[in-house]
This record gives sequence, structure tokens and C-alpha cells, in this order.
Amino acid sequence: MNSRERVIAAIERKGPDRVPIDLGGTYASTIHATAYHNLLSLLNIDKPVRIADTMQLLVHIDEEIVNRFSSDVKLVWTLRDLLGVRRDKGFKDWITPTGTPVKISSDFNPIRKSDGSYIYKVGDAINRLPAEGFYFDTIKPAFDWVETVKDVEKIDIPIMDDEEKEWLRDNAERARKETDKFIVADILGGWCDIAGPMLGNQKFYMDIISNKPMIHSLFEKLNEVWMKRIDVFVDTVGDNIDAVPVYNDLGCNMGGMYNPETVREMIIPYIKKFYEHVRKVSNYYIIFHACGSVYQYLPDLIDAGVDILNPVQVGAQYMEPQRLKGEFGKELTFWGGAVNPQDELSFGSPQVVRERAIQNMMIFKEGGGFIYTQPHNIQSNVPPENVVALFETAKEFGNY
Repeated sequence: MNSRERVIAAIERKGPDRVPIDLGGTYASTIHATAYHNLLSLLNIDKPVRIADTMQLLVHIDEEIVNRFSSDVKLVWTLRDLLGVRRDKGFKDWITPTGTPVKISSDFNPIRKSDGSYIYKVGDAINRLPAEGFYFDTIKPAFDWVETVKDVEKIDIPIMDDEEKEWLRDNAERARKETDKFIVADILGGWCDIAGPMLGNQKFYMDIISNKPMIHSLFEKLNEVWMKRIDVFVDTVGDNIDAVPVYNDLGCNMGGMYNPETVREMIIPYIKKFYEHVRKVSNYYIIFHACGSVYQYLPDLIDAGVDILNPVQVGAQYMEPQRLKGEFGKELTFWGGAVNPQDELSFGSPQVVRERAIQNMMIFKEGGGFIYTQPHNIQSNVPPENVVALFETAKEFGNY
């Protein structure tokens, strides 16, 4: 069974030979530059740390690491990253604020401030990487002036230009020819995760309650863009892609961020419409990304069409593997959930990581419906020994 067959068998519960593994196969399952640098050093692998996303300082995973940890998923990146930095301009040397030497796009040209921080402007948005920081944060949203339905009409969201089409077509075709992986392409669709940074998260959290007509108008606009992107995407890459993610964070550590009635009224209709469209025009699987405790929303999400959940943030309230698998295992594939990223993975010993990963995997893998990976990207403070323990455990104990 090859990697693509293995992932599809797990999603469709048709008896994979082992649990599929994902390291670097989605925007939310890769690794921060500092943690990756430490991992390469531990494994005595003399490879540069190549930045794939300049906003979060996430990396391209080298094939040597992919093969060592038997990852079954490959990500086709878009032409431009979250800061609009192009990925086709080659690399230059750079040092992160915390001292990690990296290769970064030659198109990356931030403004260095006297306090050691970096500023990056994207249209009207301003992003800042602190002097000792690990990511760029948006400090000035592009559309914080939007208040009315008329204002929403003034927002221009590009669909996909010819350069992007050519980039995606070539990279998807190459990935299909050169690997047997399950291929994911991230064209950055979603609702709360997109509207929040557009308006400013604080403003968005208030507007979704107090300015519903504007938010409905914005979500409708986003949906139209995502559906048109899917149409163009299908025409461009065809069946060389297996899945697309969408982003819609709903939870925090101690529960959901929204009243379930708010989610049903303001968000679910758009998710349902998007899912119906994707399934009408393609055979793509859809990976629904929602961080934190999303337990209370799962029945509504399932009714809307969600059948793959990522990142499965075990450790958040009500997100215990036994609860999730027991109540929703017949409807959902859990893409993530190997260990608690805020506890065992970051601060436990390799043995603790190994024990908890075995425990969670044995629960999630029963009957299929499980893709093994950490909840969200591996952060800068995760010891490399823990990364090794995490993925070696999947290889050792993942067989059915």
C-alpha cells in the first residue's frame, strides 16, 4: 500500500496497513524554523533550514526527514505566502531574531526597526516580528475600517492570477509524478480565520454579535471567492491534488469561543454551502481546521458536511481522545491529536511523549479514521528528542 492509498484508506475506513503519518503535509502540520534547526542538528543532517512561510517562519521539510519519519502527505505550497512573499525567487541567508540561521526567499524584504523588530507591510496591513519573537503578528489589519454592507462591497479579494495557476499546475503535476504521497494544496479558504485578521480579531469578535449584517455580507463574499478559486483550481490542477484545507478556528483551551447558536446562525450555512460546491465540482477531500476545544460544535459541523477534523487539540477541554472517538468516530476522521502540544510535546520527556502518543494512537486508530500528526505546527521550544520520539512511535506502533 503506497502513501496515497494509505491516507485514503484511513479516511474512508477501508483498512490501511498502518496509520498514515503527516509531517509537513499541511500548513498546520509542519515545524518552526528553530525547532527544525535543532532537529537537523540532533540527527547530524547537514541541510539548510529553508523557510516556506515567512509570516510564521515555517519550513520546507527535506525529503531526508520525510523519508526518515515515513510521512505520507505532501503539501503543494501556493506561489505567495501569508505576507505575499513569492516562493519562486530563490533563497538568501538570514538570521531569525532568536539566532537561527535560515534560507529565506529573496523576495522577503522587511523593514528593520531600531528596537530590533521587523515590519512587513502587505497592502494596508502592517505586520510586526518582535526583536525576540517567533512570528509576525498583524498590528494593523487591512480592513479595520469596514462597518457596513456597502463597505464590504469595496473589498477586493483576488481569485487566482495566471502566475499562480502556472505555479500550482506545475508543482501539482510534479508532485503526482515524482511521489506516491497524498497531496494537499492550500489555497487559503475559510471564514473566521480569514475575517478575523482582515478586520482585526477584537473587532471581528464583537461584530459577529453586534454587526451581523456586515459579517453575513463578508462571509458571503468570502464564500464566493473560495468557490470561484475551487473552480479555477479544478480546471488548473485537476486530479493531481487530493485535498484542500479550510480554516475556521472556533475554540480555545477552556471551551468554544462562540455561543453554539452564533455558530449555527453566522457560520454553519457558509461551511455547508462551500462543502456542497466542492463536492459538486471535484473529488477533493476537505480538511476542516479548527483549533482548541470544538467539541460542542461537532454535531453542527458534521451536519454541514465536515468529515475530516484538524488539528484535534487534545489537552483542550472536552477534547479527550476517548470522548471524541467514542462519540464522533463514525462521522469524523481525526487528522492530528497524537499528543498534547502544550504539555507533553513541549515539556515532557521523550518517554512521556512516546507513552502518550501510543495511548492516543490506539484510541484514534481503531477502525480507521486517523491521520497521525501533532496538533498544529511544532513550535520553537519543542526539544528535537521529542520530535524524534513522536514520529518513531508512529512507525513502531502504527500497524493494524
